[in-house]
Amino acid sequence: MKDQVAAISCGIYQGVPVLDLDYDEDSKADADANFVLTASGGIVEIQGTAEGAPFTEADLQALMAHAREGTAALFAKQRLAVDK
Repeated sequence: MKDQVAAISCGIYQGVPVLDLDYDEDSKADADANFVLTASGGIVEIQGTAEGAPFTEADLQALMAHAREGTAALFAKQRLAVDK
């Protein structure tokens, strides 16, 4: 294995960046994005859509920060599962 890979969704819900939106948040989100990242910091894929008005680059950076936090937690869980 060369690197870990994890995917997570983020969005802007009621003007606030949110990690791993549930169905209600996702269906009413201002923006919705999916991130596929590697543990070493690489980007495999980013897919995002504004659901109403366009979102800003600052919003995208906030979503990326949330995605990095979320995937860091997923990478830790992956390592625990592999180490068992």
